[in-house]
Amino acid sequence: MTPSFDPTDLAFLANPYPTYRRLREESPIFFFEKWGAYVLTRYDDVNTLLRDRRLGRVLENHPRWGEYEWQFEQTRLGSILELEPPDHTRIKEVFHQTFTPKRVRELSGKIHALCERLVDELLKRPSRQADLIHDFAQPIPVTVIADLLGIPEADRHHLVPWSKGIIGWFEPERTKAMEAEAIRCAQEFAAYLRAMIPLKRQQPGDDLFSAMLQVHDREPERLSEQELVNNCILLLNAGHEAVVNVMGNGMKALLSHPEAYARLKADPSLIPSAVEEMMRYDTPLQFFERYVLEPLEYKGWRWERGTKLVLYYASANHDPAVFADPEAFDITRNPNPHLAFGAGLHYCIGAPLARVELQTALRVLLERLPELRLLPQEFKYQPKNVFRYLEGLKVAY
Repeated sequence: MTPSFDPTDLAFLANPYPTYRRLREESPIFFFEKWGAYVLTRYDDVNTLLRDRRLGRVLENHPRWGEYEWQFEQTRLGSILELEPPDHTRIKEVFHQTFTPKRVRELSGKIHALCERLVDELLKRPSRQADLIHDFAQPIPVTVIADLLGIPEADRHHLVPWSKGIIGWFEPERTKAMEAEAIRCAQEFAAYLRAMIPLKRQQPGDDLFSAMLQVHDREPERLSEQELVNNCILLLNAGHEAVVNVMGNGMKALLSHPEAYARLKADPSLIPSAVEEMMRYDTPLQFFERYVLEPLEYKGWRWERGTKLVLYYASANHDPAVFADPEAFDITRNPNPHLAFGAGLHYCIGAPLARVELQTALRVLLERLPELRLLPQEFKYQPKNVFRYLEGLKVAY
């Protein structure tokens, strides 16, 4: 039986978690005809299938690709997110060679200095009020990604609009206008990166783009130009959207529980577990899709090649079979095996950097803005299904 499920309902978009609870209890696996996909909402199913090599991110020669789809796919082909072994392994090895723990550690000092500068600007305001997302959270990941890729400061104002435009493609309820915007933004960013290649060859920097370009020039069979460009596009989208939206959703949750904020101030050693709970409690990436690559039998279901599965990370992260009192915001939660970064082969490669950014930002806020609090407001979320994030977060300090 197909349950009642309307992903466009405004009440659902404002707070999807009661619906997830009902689906987990009544119909944890069901076919949703509008999306042409099976929806899965329990932790065990999502976690198990994320790790199953019989599922993949894309199908080669997708039969439903039209003109728009083909144009956009040109900026995804070769992205590590869209590959399976052996190509996934090959690209991942290049990432491990260039996107090293040492590089992440070197960025940590820059991230701390950036957070301090942003708070300095906030403290200059006589009103002692701000939009915590736009005035603090958003500049952090975009600056880090721009530094990582060696993008000049004069060009960085393009990055957020490009990222916001591109992610619209992944929404199942997208319109033709959203598709056109995603294609425009992806093609503009790709063209910009291609134009950087001769400049970086002439003057290589101590950045990830230069390092990956050197791999391409030495061993083009390990990393093609298209793979270089499209993986940098992925870094922007994944690196920017994940961090800024965890900060937005997570700080709303934290500041809605002032006793938790007070406890963090008293015991900053809880910052790492608080960040993990921020990711679990209101997961920005609500779900992701996988395709069945070969016929698969699972819990009485039989899925043929090409079947699409929608794996709800956000619902899995509230499954009481795994998380005690899952609707509670608990900054001491341990263990906390949330799936905010995915799992298995496609576990987020940028997770260590994201954690450094989030923990550093939270630490600076605690130290510099101890009286931080929410202002009265209507919390408005973008009307999207894949990415759940606030339009703004008004605070006083």
